[in-house]
Amino acid sequence: MVEARGCSLMILLPAALLLLSMTALAGQNQSPQRPQTAGQPANQSPSTPGNQSAAAPQVPPAIPIYINPGAVLRIQQKLLSLGLPVPTISGAWGDNSSAAIRIFQTKNGLDAGGDLDELTVNALGFSDVLRGEAPAGGEAPVSAQAAATGGAPIHASPRLTRVVQNKLTEAGFPTDNVFGIWLAGSEIAARNFQKAKGLPITGSLDLRLLREFGLTASLVDPKPGKLPSDSAAQVLSEKATGFAGTPIAIGPVGIRQIQAALQQRGFRDVGVDGRWTEAATAALKKFQEAQSLEVTGSVNLRTLRALGFTNPLAELDQPPAASSKLTK
Repeated sequence: MVEARGCSLMILLPAALLLLSMTALAGQNQSPQRPQTAGQPANQSPSTPGNQSAAAPQVPPAIPIYINPGAVLRIQQKLLSLGLPVPTISGAWGDNSSAAIRIFQTKNGLDAGGDLDELTVNALGFSDVLRGEAPAGGEAPVSAQAAATGGAPIHASPRLTRVVQNKLTEAGFPTDNVFGIWLAGSEIAARNFQKAKGLPITGSLDLRLLREFGLTASLVDPKPGKLPSDSAAQVLSEKATGFAGTPIAIGPVGIRQIQAALQQRGFRDVGVDGRWTEAATAALKKFQEAQSLEVTGSVNLRTLRALGFTNPLAELDQPPAASSKLTK
């Protein structure tokens, strides 16, 4: 349990910081785009100024984890059965689905960020999805358009994010807030902590960071409990639109595990170097097609299970010694 050392910090933070934080969150609940191709920033086109050499593409150090479109479709159907407004049942996650989830979260005492986080997925009765299993009826085909969205990113709940922020702060790496809002200050704190501990430096809330703080079990077997920060966050949330969760990422060690699993299944062109490239995405699509999965190109939990990770969120991003044993 996290000590209450962060409470005074939360109370003293000015309202202006909160408003700024919520403004920064405004874009997080918009319709997700097609999974980003490694090496090109989102919403930007590559440019080569005259007489200059094109800069070498930067490969992201971590990649997001998705819930596959078939599972998203079942979640949408469940929301509709609960009387929540989901106009389109397709397996594509967007603003309407996010709005319906926000209502569900509010009714169930969860932080209403509008994201599919571990607490919300569990509360909806889809805990099997967190293990990469297909829920009942979740194997039905989805449209190519829905598959192209990649599904829905799985988030760490604001509550779990608050735990991470408190642990970073207690370790001597204070974050910009301890409300469960992952902004630039939290990213910097994570980077500094990762550097100090000799971990892959991603700045994201990745599986290795959660493992370092002993929080993996909270992710794969979520059991909500009271935190010292919960009461302060609830007071603030009454004046805010909601606390969005934080996308869960896979770092370089986990990427190498996935690359090794693809190699074992015959995709010899995939390098095992911890850098997720277009070649890895292409191999993943071929694997998905061969396994009769949605061809998304996204690293989603169901695809990871098909690759041999029976509990992906618990098995990926292991320390090198533990991850040296390749999946059979």
